[in-house]
Amino acid sequence: MGLEIAFLALAIPTALGLLLPAGNKRRVLLVLVIALFTGRYVNWRIGNFPFGSFFTSPEGWWMAAVLVVEMLAILEYVQFLVTITWLTDRRAEADAAEQRLRERYAREGEDAIPSVDVLIPTYNEGPEVVTKTILAALQLDYPRFKVYVLDDGQRPWLQQCCEQVGAHHIIRSDRKGAKAGNINHALNIIDGDLNLLLDADFIPYQNCLWRLAGFFDDPAIATVQTPQNFYNPDAIQHNLNISGSWGCEQAFFFQIIMPGRDAVGAAFCCGSCCMHRNAALRAVGGFPTTSITEDILLTVSFVKRGWKTIYLREATTMGLAAESMESFFVQRKRWGRGNIQVGYIIAQEKGLSLITKILIFPFYWMIQHGSRIFFQLIPLIFFMTGVGPLPATEGQEILDFQLPFILAVSSCMFILMRPFYLPIFTEAMSLFSAFALLPELLQSLVRPYSKGFSVTPKGTANSDLTQALFKQTFLPSCALLGLNIVVLLQIILDLSSAPNSVGWQLALYGVIWCAINVSLLVMCVLMSQERPQPRQEHRINVQQPARMITETGTIIEGLLDDLSMSGARFTADSGPSREREDCTRLELANGLQVPVQALWRNHRNDWVMRFAELNLEQQKGLIGYAFSGEFESAEQPQRVQLRRTFEQLWRDVVG
Repeated sequence: MGLEIAFLALAIPTALGLLLPAGNKRRVLLVLVIALFTGRYVNWRIGNFPFGSFFTSPEGWWMAAVLVVEMLAILEYVQFLVTITWLTDRRAEADAAEQRLRERYAREGEDAIPSVDVLIPTYNEGPEVVTKTILAALQLDYPRFKVYVLDDGQRPWLQQCCEQVGAHHIIRSDRKGAKAGNINHALNIIDGDLNLLLDADFIPYQNCLWRLAGFFDDPAIATVQTPQNFYNPDAIQHNLNISGSWGCEQAFFFQIIMPGRDAVGAAFCCGSCCMHRNAALRAVGGFPTTSITEDILLTVSFVKRGWKTIYLREATTMGLAAESMESFFVQRKRWGRGNIQVGYIIAQEKGLSLITKILIFPFYWMIQHGSRIFFQLIPLIFFMTGVGPLPATEGQEILDFQLPFILAVSSCMFILMRPFYLPIFTEAMSLFSAFALLPELLQSLVRPYSKGFSVTPKGTANSDLTQALFKQTFLPSCALLGLNIVVLLQIILDLSSAPNSVGWQLALYGVIWCAINVSLLVMCVLMSQERPQPRQEHRINVQQPARMITETGTIIEGLLDDLSMSGARFTADSGPSREREDCTRLELANGLQVPVQALWRNHRNDWVMRFAELNLEQQKGLIGYAFSGEFESAEQPQRVQLRRTFEQLWRDVVG
């Protein structure tokens, strides 16, 4: 019977995936399949656990601990399922809102549309990061806006830059409240109807304000959040060399989870790439300062007052992803601690409904990372001590209940999370994060306010990276990998007594579990091998006509393949070859001419050039062209390719 049910657990999701078109109706059916098999498994686990007799021995306590962790993991998973069942897509709403706004402007003038304050809070980001954001913000296509740089670092060079380009530079006497306090201080100065909030490393597209401002015709909306879209590979993509086929670690959150949260009214502000109604922000007293994830807590404040936060699944900015493991986990540790702080706060809130509390409560941060590592230990303890995770039972019962549950969840998730789910690899990424984050999360559960706000290092603040091992993940990965290999060798050499005590079916099940763990841990070891970033400036895929201009004024027509703030790659039209000393300027399709310092051929015989030092006007023009929103990153995949990703991961392993 067990194999038949396991077959159904695979066959039903496969049939739904093949026979039904992608969409929310198919998603609902897949979630119902998961719910059916999960409920069946939970009923078996709880119904067959002998609560009256298993707390009198260490083995009994261990089995009870396994049951508790399983049920907590399923609780977290249920919340997750609710937020990915039905996805919103508000792009048609954005089109209609933009059209209304433009018609009103054409008919009645700029006083008929809301004014917008573009806020760029910054602390220690270098000029190579923050200058791009400022210059792009000043070129936004919208009649009524001002740009404010909220400089908590009080840097003279940044003040001078703002004065030169026409941005407002705001400083304050202290740094109380970190980023939240910085924004709240600016609220006393700005006078617009709305604000666009941008972290210092996020460059806005030129049509950004038109796309968002129209939503605020609805007086109940306080925040419109958009995806955080990145133009460089994050640390995991880069270390595994999969940035050409696999999206960044946050893509799944912004493409699946946030639209799902929006559908159930649980979308929240993510702290950047979002627009707020200034009146609503002032009405709740500004950004809360009682958590280092002030963005989520702001959403809670809005919900209590009856205001809505909605999500537009459309990139309106392009930002800089964490470039090293250190910056990656500085950011995640802040998110984890801040979310746990929010959890303690909303648990005591009286102005929130129970449903809202459940949807916002940080089960993920409190449960998932610890359970990931806990489940790694179960087969090791079984084979090394003979103590199993379940009460004495027949192997057939495992085949009847646990195996179908695992197969149903895995096959349904492959479809629900497509194209952001790759078996083994996706689980390995979660385990990898758990190694580095769990100590911080455990401390946060006990002492949530023992640490303050930490800024994620990016740009030159993160430029000293060399080939290295990230020890926070490498050491525990190697330790567990070694133990799993020892256990498998014991079984192969018949040195473990566990298989004889439970029968061959359960022993085989444990061996498969160990083998899967070995695969996960090998991936974790590979992710821990930090590779240096090859470039400071990241490339944009352009594919537009351009011209190289020589010293004598000769023009070479061709195609501009990609472009960064420091150089470009150019394919010349067929014609006589030119010496590299000839070219002094690159002329873009918009007429901007950029000085060229060095020129050479690459392995494909394309021209590769390095720009000379650019003045402020040239930087502004280059940023306005490259980051207008018309082009995509050359270092992120235009679509996720699972097969190519798997092939590269296989090369990483065997290499």
